[in-house]
Amino acid sequence: MSYETILTERRGGGGILWLTLNRPEKLNALSMTLFAELRDAFQAARADRSVRCLVITGAGRGFCAGADFTGGRPSGLLYAPAESPTDLEGARLFFRNESETYIALKRLEVPVIASINGVCVGAGLDMVAHCDMAVASTAARFQVAYVKRGLFADLGGFYSLPRVIGWRKAMEMMTTGRFMSAEEAHASGLTNYLVAPEELEAKTMELAAAVEAGPPLGQKLGKMLAYKTQGMDFESALEFSGMALNTLALSEDRREGQVSFGEKREPRFTGR
Repeated sequence: MSYETILTERRGGGGILWLTLNRPEKLNALSMTLFAELRDAFQAARADRSVRCLVITGAGRGFCAGADFTGGRPSGLLYAPAESPTDLEGARLFFRNESETYIALKRLEVPVIASINGVCVGAGLDMVAHCDMAVASTAARFQVAYVKRGLFADLGGFYSLPRVIGWRKAMEMMTTGRFMSAEEAHASGLTNYLVAPEELEAKTMELAAAVEAGPPLGQKLGKMLAYKTQGMDFESALEFSGMALNTLALSEDRREGQVSFGEKREPRFTGR
């Protein structure tokens, strides 16, 4: 499918889906069209077993400058915006267009990597917080911009950011709206790797290729367990893990892992 505001391509051995936010003139701010196209791309990737890793990055000098609704309502929008300031139902549906996109992102079973090339604020920072891993350029900087507009990180930043960078640092970001440098963000745990701008794509590909080479079934179940057991006690989590383990026991990838170990070679996983 062709899109207006995002670019998609397959990389590596074909299992890496590289998705680029493509509104460089707006620092890739999320328009209603971009929200809708991202949702479609995420849903399509979830249903495509050939996708083993998703990378999200931005075109030009920014990753994502937050939300941008100045362009009005695009044709064919699933959820209509509010018709007036007192149209509460319209406002609720308008928010659904945004939130359903990030729900689709969180529903992805494959590992998701953010490749952050520049400014990352508001809804852009929420998106990064919802990803599983991140690689950032030293040119990146981060801000919970909502608070500067009298709001809060409503697209799930309030949920994911404290879990990624810790409670105290997240509370500071969410209540002051100050910018965080790439170096401080990395030290806080927001990113896995911090590299020079010219090294960003190569380092992201290195990480994505390592993910692509892994066992899709094991990766998906491991990711599911990491998220689903967060509210469980330890023994309940292990019981859940035992049931998931049975799913893998008879898989071809499980056998390949055993055979390749015995043959002292790298495994070749197929996701079966």
